[in-house]
Amino acid sequence: MKTLLARALRSPRLSAVKRAILWARGLAFAGSRYRCPCCNSGLRGFVGRWGALVPNSDGYCPRCNSKARHRRIWLYLEEHTDVLVEDLCVLEVAPWWALARRLQRQPNVRYVGLDQRRTGPQVTLIGDARSIPLESSTVDALLCVHVLEHVVEDQRAIAELFRVLRPGGWAVVSVPLRLDRMTDEDPLVTDPDERGRRFGERGHVRFYGIDLTERLEASGFGVRLHRASEVPETVRRECGLREDENVFHCTKPGA
Repeated sequence: MKTLLARALRSPRLSAVKRAILWARGLAFAGSRYRCPCCNSGLRGFVGRWGALVPNSDGYCPRCNSKARHRRIWLYLEEHTDVLVEDLCVLEVAPWWALARRLQRQPNVRYVGLDQRRTGPQVTLIGDARSIPLESSTVDALLCVHVLEHVVEDQRAIAELFRVLRPGGWAVVSVPLRLDRMTDEDPLVTDPDERGRRFGERGHVRFYGIDLTERLEASGFGVRLHRASEVPETVRRECGLREDENVFHCTKPGA
């Protein structure tokens, strides 16, 4: 397992062609109205999936392709964790290149990106979140951003996150979340169209509610919910954040 971890600690690199495309797109949309915290770029706007400016700031960064959720997470990491100063082994589940690149560039961070298949250079370890191929208490910190809503056995995945995290370590978890109700899920709902209607997207198996705190605590985590409303409105506008991106900060007791 130690050898597997060593192999996973590789630098995520994008192809030269994709890097050139992102660089050119970032140059075309350079400006000062908005800012992407994931790549520190000044922008005149964020873009939609096909590269055109979107009418509001909730879109992709034209320079690093971060979504609003990733910009929210990076701001949270900067303000509420020690990821910029402590020597950490950081595991990202279902990694996104914009976050992977920023974390890998931190000289104090050893980065591992876990996914079920090789979806890009940000994936350095192949495996399932319900059975992470790492020894217990291996990583110092982990990110799980918009993953659990896709996992039928989410409690099993949460238990795995707890297992691989060292005592005293922390995890940042975010999901689509409604704070005014309990989680809506039904294992009998398997039709993608019905899942999309009921859970928000065709690939989702539930729509989480405020009781996600209890699910996280059931595996042993100490949990604090950092609400999107705690981010100043000026920062939300400048960085293209959504008003419903809430963050669960989870800690593993000990050490």
